[in-house]
Amino acid sequence: MNKGLRESPAYRVLMQFLDKSAKLFVAAACVALSSCTMPSSGPSANKIQAEAKEQYAPYTLIKVTPDVISLLAQGFDRQLATSLGNVKKRSSALIGVGDTVIISIWEASPDGLFSSAGRGGGTQIPEQPVSEAGTISVPYAGIIKAANRTPEQVKESIEQALVRMAVQPQVLVSVVKNVSNTVTVTGEVASSGRIPLSPRGEKLLDVIAMAGGPRIESHQLSVQITRGRRTETIPMERLISDPNENIYVQPDDVVALIRQPRSFTVFGASIANASIQFDESQLYLNQALAKVGGLNDERANAKGVFIYRAESAELLRQLVPGKNFSVYGPTANVIYQVDLTDPSGFFLLKGFSMRNRDLIYIANSSLAEVRKFASLVSSTAAPIAQAASVSNTLTDLGN
Repeated sequence: MNKGLRESPAYRVLMQFLDKSAKLFVAAACVALSSCTMPSSGPSANKIQAEAKEQYAPYTLIKVTPDVISLLAQGFDRQLATSLGNVKKRSSALIGVGDTVIISIWEASPDGLFSSAGRGGGTQIPEQPVSEAGTISVPYAGIIKAANRTPEQVKESIEQALVRMAVQPQVLVSVVKNVSNTVTVTGEVASSGRIPLSPRGEKLLDVIAMAGGPRIESHQLSVQITRGRRTETIPMERLISDPNENIYVQPDDVVALIRQPRSFTVFGASIANASIQFDESQLYLNQALAKVGGLNDERANAKGVFIYRAESAELLRQLVPGKNFSVYGPTANVIYQVDLTDPSGFFLLKGFSMRNRDLIYIANSSLAEVRKFASLVSSTAAPIAQAASVSNTLTDLGN
């Protein structure tokens, strides 16, 4: 059987096929291992660091240190006082178009124009709104300008107009419905509506309190102020904690309390990749990592914990002195790096405060890449080994 099998045409064809198959597997394996891209969840730490050194890198890489955390804690966001101002540009005591006023007139003589049936006293003119032209009408005094004037100024104008017809007229001007000197407060407040402004002037927290205050916890809210064509937004907690942000409101401002759930995302060599919402007023990096189970011990590069964020150019000039950030505009992309192989790195985790929409990326370690390569080699070489085993078996049978 052995000699006949070896000399048979079928045997020779089978051996030639196995020999060619083994060669094809070897060639395919060589091509795969030389040209394939290793599977990865993102760039390596070395690649991030190398690209940051390029002249026109799309981001700035900053290693987190205690000094960096201290600067971040100070905050360099634009203040409302800078963007909208913090002065009472217009007195809320001024009468405006649409306001409703009542005019009361008294005379010294009981027989005057405005005396009550010869008994003296005075007369109250029914309430009337200020017209679109900014005027009101007073009997015997005619048309009186009222808009953009104080009640005292309107009073003096009426008395001067009546001085030749009434006996020592005394006038009282009262605003009973103030619609021009109001602020609209809406959103997550107990009672939305128009809040009238007093002559003393109200600030943001004043009108929010007058609307009944927030309906939910302040750390979940942002305050949006619209003035004319400009709109600015600030976290409610920042408004409460920083007196400089509690600016004076102006007539016709619209103040809206908006619920804005905060979140961050985690990618790379963590136990879980996910988008996480958080309600904590202050969330630190160690707490954020704990929410996804921490780093994956088998994959993670402890030197490669990166936080992606957009920062203001003003802050970046403090963090990286000497670098020109004017070409980036008001904000620029930043990647913060934390090295957890340094024992003090865990203290940095406790001090690095997370912000809304932060992205945490944990790079793979070099050892994890070696394991992937070894696995790829093993899976590619398996068919070759099987073909060689079959060839050896048939050779043994032929012998």
